[in-house]
Amino acid sequence: MPELWDLSIHPMLTLKEEKPFTSPDWIFEVKWDGTRALCHYDDGKIKLQNRRLYEITYRYPDVRVTAKAKRAIFDGEVVIMWDGRPSFEKLQEREHLVDRDRIARIARELPATYVAFDILYLDGQDLTAKPLMERKKILEQVFENTESAVLCDYVGTEGEAFYRVCRERGLEGIIAKRKDSRYHVGKRTRDWKKIKALKTIDCVIAGVTVGEGNRADTFGALILGLHDDKGELQCVGRVGTGFDRTMVELLHRRLSAIRGDMPFREKPALAGEVKFWCRPELVAEVEYLMLTPDRALRAPSFQRLKEEKDPKECRWPREPPSA
Repeated sequence: MPELWDLSIHPMLTLKEEKPFTSPDWIFEVKWDGTRALCHYDDGKIKLQNRRLYEITYRYPDVRVTAKAKRAIFDGEVVIMWDGRPSFEKLQEREHLVDRDRIARIARELPATYVAFDILYLDGQDLTAKPLMERKKILEQVFENTESAVLCDYVGTEGEAFYRVCRERGLEGIIAKRKDSRYHVGKRTRDWKKIKALKTIDCVIAGVTVGEGNRADTFGALILGLHDDKGELQCVGRVGTGFDRTMVELLHRRLSAIRGDMPFREKPALAGEVKFWCRPELVAEVEYLMLTPDRALRAPSFQRLKEEKDPKECRWPREPPSA
């Protein structure tokens, strides 16, 4: 049986929790607004791998990880700090670069930080079956902070108070983790929970509407969809706010490259003329007030692209959220 080091593995995932809670059996961390990445540390060299198993090391030549180990696998996130907090918008300016000169230049303008919060493997030993707090202790002994790689802090018990502090500071939310939880590779379990300060949902981008005014050359709104229990994509309306000009142009380029047939079984009734449909390959995180009785997003606002999200995972909530 191959050891963990030789395998391509997906990180452990979280389940959504609606409200923060207080419990002595749990610890609480900041929900970092970044890109999830497993870091394979090999005698001073690193390989960063995202949730979809793509290697992204080349994007972040400024990240330097050091450890008291020969080989280790860390779990964490790549973030861009801006105005004292992580900025996903700034991170996206680095996400799609391929030219190495451009990457090196923007790395100086928007330096990245790797925030480590778990360790899965250490010098031939698979640590995934050990309880979280034991892994945390090993991580603290092995991982060395640098100017571009740091350990993630956490608090015990006081989840509600920690949530209030994070919300006041404009952070995305918190992650709750059961102290005795093992690391479930590639699985989503109730041992790890995400509690967002904002109500959001991940939607498939199905097309765009015609733009007007300063968006006449791009698009007016994104057409959104979610999969029902049968796996069929259903329209949940459109979102036309939350973009800056840079994001509008980025989305227009990306979506124009994947134009395709209408992905819905029936053409939805939409405000605004459809400019084009696209293949259901990209996912948008959308902030919203509520789901209406006819299953449309009320007061949606675009937040970001979810590059690592599989569009098939974008499904209806089990129960429509209340206002």
